[in-house]
Amino acid sequence: MSKKQKVLAIASPGGHWIQLNKICNPLEDRFAVVYVTPGAQYSSKNEGSRRVLNITDASATSKSKLIPLAFQLLWILIKERPTAIISTGAAPGAIAFLLAKFLPIKTIWVDSIANTAEISRSGRMVKNHADLVVTQWKSLSDGKNIVYHGSIL
Repeated sequence: MSKKQKVLAIASPGGHWIQLNKICNPLEDRFAVVYVTPGAQYSSKNEGSRRVLNITDASATSKSKLIPLAFQLLWILIKERPTAIISTGAAPGAIAFLLAKFLPIKTIWVDSIANTAEISRSGRMVKNHADLVVTQWKSLSDGKNIVYHGSIL
């Protein structure tokens, strides 16, 4: 029996987390999914058999926390050795994607369904670094760096 490939699923709490779970729940049969979030309410203790790693809550407005967050994420990437990272946003996913660029880890960014008029700030940051950036709105696809393949959620 072969070991399942590991996927790191990273999102900020709230809507990003809800969307990430809707995308990743069906993947749990095929992959070993490890969830990463700054949302302490989403701990392994509260999520049953799922592995949920909690990290520092940081955003573009809390710049002093971005460096500690980057070190936490680097440690998680080294320790967990995922084959791929998937994120729906925001800052934690973007930082993990930038770090993954230096490691042999594939990255998939699914921009939040709430971004109907433009790609998110984090999505714009990672669009040239991610292996795949997906938008859920056809009008936001540029056909090159940001793709639309239909509704995901």
